[in-house]
Amino acid sequence: MTQVITEQINMEALKKAIDDVFYNQIDSTILYYLQSCVNCKACEAACPFTSTSLKYSPVNKAEVARQLYRFRFTVWGRTIGRAIGGSKKYLKLEEVETMVDYVWHCTNCGACMFVCPMGIDSGALVDLLRQVAFKAGLVPSIYKEIEQLEVSGKYWEVKAFRDAWEGLISKMKSQLGKDIPLDKKSSEVLFYASIYEALVYPDVLMKVAKILDTLKVDWTFMSKPLGIRPPLGLILGDKEGAAEVMKRILDYFTDMSPKYVMLTSGGFEYPALRYTMHEVFEIKPKYEVVHVTELLAKWYEMKRFTIESVEEAITWHDPCQLGRRGGVFEAPRVLMKALSKNFKELPSHGVNSICCSRGGGGCGLPTMIEEMAKLVGITIDDKSKKFLDSTIVPLINAGKLKVDEINKVKASEVLTGCPVCIESISFAVNYYHANTQVKHIVDLLADRIKKV
Repeated sequence: MTQVITEQINMEALKKAIDDVFYNQIDSTILYYLQSCVNCKACEAACPFTSTSLKYSPVNKAEVARQLYRFRFTVWGRTIGRAIGGSKKYLKLEEVETMVDYVWHCTNCGACMFVCPMGIDSGALVDLLRQVAFKAGLVPSIYKEIEQLEVSGKYWEVKAFRDAWEGLISKMKSQLGKDIPLDKKSSEVLFYASIYEALVYPDVLMKVAKILDTLKVDWTFMSKPLGIRPPLGLILGDKEGAAEVMKRILDYFTDMSPKYVMLTSGGFEYPALRYTMHEVFEIKPKYEVVHVTELLAKWYEMKRFTIESVEEAITWHDPCQLGRRGGVFEAPRVLMKALSKNFKELPSHGVNSICCSRGGGGCGLPTMIEEMAKLVGITIDDKSKKFLDSTIVPLINAGKLKVDEINKVKASEVLTGCPVCIESISFAVNYYHANTQVKHIVDLLADRIKKV
């Protein structure tokens, strides 16, 4: 993977990125993560990438950051550590290649933090290294071009994107038999979605509209999306680009001023739009950002509707960013238990749920990235193609862990709340010929909600 990205490395740009990005972001929390590791390797078992190689264990990946830290801030690092290779002011060429390889083998799922006896979030340190890599121009070109399209706002000039979005709105109108409210201010629910979701699961978005209409909710939808899957910069390490996109989203949310902003995606957008965006701009929002399961579980418990249950055994996969990063565990289970008396937990669930191995670790299935590149007219050169192909191995290895768990509970359907989890687990289910289907929870829920 690394050879594809790092054939032309500007070492001076890398040194400047290390100085500008890495050292400027060491605060008290990062300092604790850098100093407190006892190298017990408890994090290894929790990481989805260690099934590919132990070199991708969280402690090993974060060690690159600790080596840079020790040289500048510890006596040991400047003396003995320097002599034995435990610290360095900058990185050598082969070390740069290793760093880039490591940053694309981390989804920032947070599992390592929950098993670490010291509570170290190695993903936060890998994120710092990813920002260094982006600043030094060491990000896969196919990812960067798509992300820059989002940052510039020119994504709306892409005909395929406009057609997908406008087609979605047209189908919603046809399904409901009436106009749908667009950009309506002060509604109870602002139904938020991205272009990515409109492309990968338009039926889920249409079913959400059906639920809102059935429950006679005062809601509104966006006449134009606010990004491709915003803010993509947070995944790629482009902090400045992410801030530009988040400002665009914040302005829209503030102008619309709903009671709830409701997301169907429990991927990285959830903590980004619920927490990060408001922290960056130091804003206390007057609206509440929620996942669709949170709002529906709340309304179900308020007896605004009933749920017609199914007989089949079903199970729930906790998206990492919705669960571990977002703290949403109970709400989907309220709905799952109402949907089936045969709801079964996966052996690893809740804070211990095994990551689908995608999201921040590759931004989606390689085939989906290739398809999106073609839609926007980006040429997929040999380097990008090799990089995308190389990301399939972790999907296969980590996917086996998930499929083995699904087989143990014999669930006919795996429900979840994130488009990338659906893609990734479906890939593994098909690869290992498992007898189950992977769906968004709304897919099963929509036809079983009955208004009281």
